[in-house]
Amino acid sequence: MKFDHDIDKKYRKSVDDAFARIMEKGNADHKRVTGAILESDMLVQVQPVSKVKASGVTGVIDPPKTAKKIARGEMSLLDALGEIYINIAEETIDTGGQRGCEGTFVHEGRHAYDFATMIQTYSAAEMNPLGIFDPTLYELELAAHKTAGDYMLCIDKDEYLDEGLQLMILGRQTGSGPCYVDDAGIHKRLCDSYGLTPEGNQGPMASQLVGLKLS
Repeated sequence: MKFDHDIDKKYRKSVDDAFARIMEKGNADHKRVTGAILESDMLVQVQPVSKVKASGVTGVIDPPKTAKKIARGEMSLLDALGEIYINIAEETIDTGGQRGCEGTFVHEGRHAYDFATMIQTYSAAEMNPLGIFDPTLYELELAAHKTAGDYMLCIDKDEYLDEGLQLMILGRQTGSGPCYVDDAGIHKRLCDSYGLTPEGNQGPMASQLVGLKLS
């Protein structure tokens, strides 16, 4: 992982602390994704929400350049992660603190890993055309919301669980019972907030989302 050149030290520390905590407290999948990000040259940016337009966003740094690399042949997953950026809003850290920073990087980190997997499989398409991974927006968001819910359960603190319940990512068996990742709640959230459904509008493919023009 590498930082953009103009990030304030306090934001760098927050990001470093978030990744360290995910590696410490997350499950095996969180650690696999985060470990790959840390080992790669994935770019981390921190900018005002007026520029990010969200709590965090993930994409490809230079789509035409990445498309040329894909055309040249097989890339490793770590190479592919080096084509990706995550941009987190300053306000996400300022107002959400470490919980907001961790949650954003768990969610966006899954997007980064999935985009990198898409790039890697397209680069190997000549050898393995059936192995292409190019999920829809619905599939990307479903995976990211589920991994965020899993992380909230790993931390198991009220502020994390309450946020998950509020966002319909988590459910609770009884008034004071244990929480669980709420698949039905996530499906409803993706339908209501994103306009996505598994049977109808699943949204664009990952390659289209990041602006890759692939033959």
